[in-house]
Amino acid sequence: MKHHLPKIAILVVIVTCFIVDFDFKNWTKTEGVIANDIRSYYGYLPAKFIYDDIKVEKDDYTYGENQFWFWQVKTTGGQNIFKMTCGLAILYYPFFYVANVMAELFDFPQSGFSEPYKFFLLLSSIFYLCIGLIFTVKNLEHFKFSQVNIALTVLLIGLGTNLFCYSTQQAPMSHVYSFALFSIFIYLTICWHEKPKLLYFIGICVVFGMISLIRITNSLVFLFFILYGVKNFKEILKKNITYVELFILFSAVALIWWPQLRYWKITTENYLVFAYNEEGFFFLNPHIYKGLFNFRKGWLIYTPMMFFALFGIYHLKKELSVLKFPIVVFLLVNVYVIFSWWSWWYGGSFGQRPMIESYAILAIPLAAFIQYVSGRKFVYKAAFGTIVVFFIWLNIFQTYQYQIGSLHHEAMNQTIYFKQFGKLEKIKDFENYLSYPNIDKAMKGK
Repeated sequence: MKHHLPKIAILVVIVTCFIVDFDFKNWTKTEGVIANDIRSYYGYLPAKFIYDDIKVEKDDYTYGENQFWFWQVKTTGGQNIFKMTCGLAILYYPFFYVANVMAELFDFPQSGFSEPYKFFLLLSSIFYLCIGLIFTVKNLEHFKFSQVNIALTVLLIGLGTNLFCYSTQQAPMSHVYSFALFSIFIYLTICWHEKPKLLYFIGICVVFGMISLIRITNSLVFLFFILYGVKNFKEILKKNITYVELFILFSAVALIWWPQLRYWKITTENYLVFAYNEEGFFFLNPHIYKGLFNFRKGWLIYTPMMFFALFGIYHLKKELSVLKFPIVVFLLVNVYVIFSWWSWWYGGSFGQRPMIESYAILAIPLAAFIQYVSGRKFVYKAAFGTIVVFFIWLNIFQTYQYQIGSLHHEAMNQTIYFKQFGKLEKIKDFENYLSYPNIDKAMKGK
């Protein structure tokens, strides 16, 4: 029975996601699912396969006053392009194709934006969540964690972090898809270091290419591959990558990126384009403390479950000690880069969404902490169990708050956080307590 527990845990997470999706019914809403950033991630598909207009220049694609199906930005050269790269569109495509067939069968508009398209986008998020959790289980099994501890890790990550929100309410943003790719990348990294077969390395390169095509900053995951099995910086020099492997790496990444380069060439006559214009990083003025602890969007304020993952790094001992250095280095560099972005709160979001993909790596120290607690006295296990149940409830409850707007997408502060705590509906004078960020100053690094 115990060897089925991780599968049961995955099933519980998936079923809970379906329950929340059917409760929200976002696919029935005009501004549901395909909204904000997702319009840019997704827009490649209807533009290419429905309207045959990848440059989005034929007609006025509107569905109401100042409401546009497609969201594009203007480059410094004056051309309109999709701001986001096309990596997510590639992962969406199988579900888009099925939705297009379903729209025709059930007499929905084959517009790319009617209900079947939205529903299957939500379904795609749950599908990739499932893939990510399956490979997370495989990774934890490799390090000989017990089936009970693996199942608990799956439940804590799947229900007790903002991965849950981005698999349901904020689906299909990029993070659950990147979480899945990170999980696969870690699995292939483990396999290659145990048996350095060429097939494993090709897989690593292809997955890495997709990771970078979705969010370029997620390329930092390659640090985990480079540092795997290394205990200090001196040992890095002992690791060798052959010229053949370097050729495969660059070839795979170039192949994966070719559709994007081709799109930029078609739309701007340049193969490389920076679509973020005035947005950028301020590496000399990162907002690390705010990114972690500020009530506007602090990672550990809105996802306190990950405190246990951080504590678990200390418990990476014996055979797990080889993971401590790569995890610590990746985490430090990742946090530094993420919170050097001008908008350290990352716009409208629940918690710190760019941290979600790293849960595939942090699952290992989280499992190590669970393993540590499981060997302690009953009182410690009872206290830990009580806290994590509370954190799971809080995470799901705040996902509902976020859905109805009683947890604001970018203007929270300590005062309104505690006044609104545990209350689903907005309190009286809710808007008066909010603290909106100064966008102009933030974009200048102030």
